Amino acid sequence: MSKFGFLRAVREIVPDLDLADKHDRFFLGLFAVDIVLRLMWLDIPITLIFDEYSYVNAARVILGHTPPNGLFPVVKLGLDPVTWHPPLAKLLIALSILFLGDNGFGWRLPSALLGSAAVLVFYLLIKKVSADKNIALVATFLFSFDNLIFIQSRIAMLDIFTLAFMLIGLYWYFSGHSYASAIGIALSTLTKFTGASGFMVVVVVDVARHLSNDQFSHGSLIGSVKWCVTYAATYLLSFSLGLAALDYFWVGYGAFFGPFHRVSVPLGSHTSCQAVFYSSCPWQWLINQVPIRYGFGLSVGSVITFAMNPAILALAIPAIAYSSYSFLRKQNLFSLFNMVWFAVTYLPYYPFAIYWQAPTYIFYFLLAVPPLCAAIAFAIVDLRFPRTIVLAYLALVILLFLSTFPFKTIPP
Repeated sequence: MSKFGFLRAVREIVPDLDLADKHDRFFLGLFAVDIVLRLMWLDIPITLIFDEYSYVNAARVILGHTPPNGLFPVVKLGLDPVTWHPPLAKLLIALSILFLGDNGFGWRLPSALLGSAAVLVFYLLIKKVSADKNIALVATFLFSFDNLIFIQSRIAMLDIFTLAFMLIGLYWYFSGHSYASAIGIALSTLTKFTGASGFMVVVVVDVARHLSNDQFSHGSLIGSVKWCVTYAATYLLSFSLGLAALDYFWVGYGAFFGPFHRVSVPLGSHTSCQAVFYSSCPWQWLINQVPIRYGFGLSVGSVITFAMNPAILALAIPAIAYSSYSFLRKQNLFSLFNMVWFAVTYLPYYPFAIYWQAPTYIFYFLLAVPPLCAAIAFAIVDLRFPRTIVLAYLALVILLFLSTFPFKTIPP
């Protein structure tokens, strides 16, 4: 696996699309629809919604504007007041506001662009790892029309930034650009600390693929360990230097001491995982039991929610189970990747909710949506379901997506 060539890694994303290939042409049509849906009426509503209130106001403070009274405990104009998350995503929002204005479009355009980029890179990633363009196409279709992914791509929150950079890092790993991959995952972590789960995915997959190899030997294991150490050093150095620079210039911490000054919420500060009325436990995410209602659409009674597409959630457990079975039976790399990615990004929330009783929210499930879509697509293609059944299922995905679409009427 080649290691270096960051600029070459960037250049190799676009050539993976071939207009002569029917799968790629269909994807480009889907991608165009994705971009339109994410940009359409992006400035509506014209008021801040849900956590935009914190992150957009943090971006305003970075730009030197005074926030609403009592919003932040400590405010110093020009510096990021939301110190419990790294500053990168908020800086991108601030940059957008600086050039596009303090309005809905300025707040949300970075999320829409990163959300669209996530669709593109996810397709390229699944096409590369699965080596089956049908799997890549179905997985990307599901990813595109999942309601949680879509809503997060249209509001000024941090999670879609984390996911987009993570996907880039994973794509570069499977493309053989180890150091570029580590930098991509570091950028993911610089938007939100949960991006570190991407690092765990890469390391676990790399070790597991060597252990499961028929040609496994002591020497190959040593080589894998050495690679992991180098990868970890690159990731930690990139993240540490990036965080130190961001904290020094935009948070006000001394150089290289930022992590020691960060404010964190104690895990035991909440009596249960239902501490806030819209919090939910991880097992509830699989059935959309506690969707977050954060605003209203343009028609009466049209509630916009953070929630997964029910058609996708219905196949979550069977699809992950089938990936596990496929790996144990066929030692399939793609199945291994799905299992590890889903486990690393989803299962850690269980001890948070059970042991530490920390509040969790359904949008924390965002990083687990891609492997879930990939696992469903893999099961559909590998089990060779009849085309009529597949088309009916995809049509159901669209109908359920539209049922919670933010706009029920065309804005004036």
